[in-house]
Amino acid sequence: MDPLVPINESLSKNEIPKDIYNKVLDSVKKVHDAITQIEKASNIKYPEWYVYPKAIVMKAPVGESSIIYSRFFPFSYENVLYTLVQVTPPLILYASKDTLLAVMAHEFLHYINFVANLKNFSITSEEETTSVFESIFKDEAQLYNEEKVFKKSKKIKRLLKEKFSGGLNDDALNKKTLTRWFKKGLPVEYISPEGNISRISMLSILNFKPEETLKRFLNWT
Repeated sequence: MDPLVPINESLSKNEIPKDIYNKVLDSVKKVHDAITQIEKASNIKYPEWYVYPKAIVMKAPVGESSIIYSRFFPFSYENVLYTLVQVTPPLILYASKDTLLAVMAHEFLHYINFVANLKNFSITSEEETTSVFESIFKDEAQLYNEEKVFKKSKKIKRLLKEKFSGGLNDDALNKKTLTRWFKKGLPVEYISPEGNISRISMLSILNFKPEETLKRFLNWT
């Protein structure tokens, strides 16, 4: 999968300014570099990923809101299960290399945890959440053990602990995103906590075959 297809389509529809598009293209190497570090540290291939051409904000009915910089996004289509990571332009453009590495590693742990649950037949229907706080709590509860995945990288383990506690902690990134993206009226998508739940068909789960390096890691037979 070409990770730039969605943002290319957004440019062709004049949904995203050309100067922002060019800046994303100039900066996307940082994502490739982070993925290379993650794969080297884990010996597991990173899942497919793509640049979603909008900032994402999770907004609850009571007024709580949180910027979502990336998401692990499993979904079913024609009884095939796809595992993808969405990466937003603000993360690519405004995050430090350390924050970007931590975020990409965080989504990687979601991916491994999801597949591990498939292996153990412990995927169940998710309860809907109505608050941002509950959604963040659930997010942090659905991660695979970082010590097992990143045995060879003290740096990645340190960054995960430093950057994530009750969500992503990076005031500098939030400030840049607000001033350089939101205040300039660039594309934004608003989602609700209950709308951030993936619904997956049972047949697609039964048809799922894990990627070989992850299969070996999980002892999937």
